[in-house]
Amino acid sequence: MLGTMIALRREGALAVATLVRPPVNAIDEEWLSCLEGVLDRLEGIAVLLLRSEQRAFSAGADLELMRSRFDTPAGRQRMVGFVREMQRVFARLEAAPQVTLAELGGPALGGGLELALACDLRIAAE
Repeated sequence: MLGTMIALRREGALAVATLVRPPVNAIDEEWLSCLEGVLDRLEGIAVLLLRSEQRAFSAGADLELMRSRFDTPAGRQRMVGFVREMQRVFARLEAAPQVTLAELGGPALGGGLELALACDLRIAAE
């Protein structure tokens, strides 16, 4: 488990990263750090499967975080920095040498859709 946000399980050359932040895997700094931790642990892995155990794959950026940041100019600058960091981590996922799959068993909104699109393949459930 990487923090309380993402569980990582290795099965030979397969790594399964399960998003576990209730209720909708909203993205904040801690969640993004956990995703980067997953990317740091992929040596010897051929395939990375990203999936969710919540009702959404990911609803994107944490709305509470966004609300708290837009109150002041300094907060807005911090939010811009957070979005840039999110884009950097997603670009790192996109450039990973492993085959990456997003298992979409629920909605992927905003940054959650960007996360899914950073993967090589997306598999959608009913």
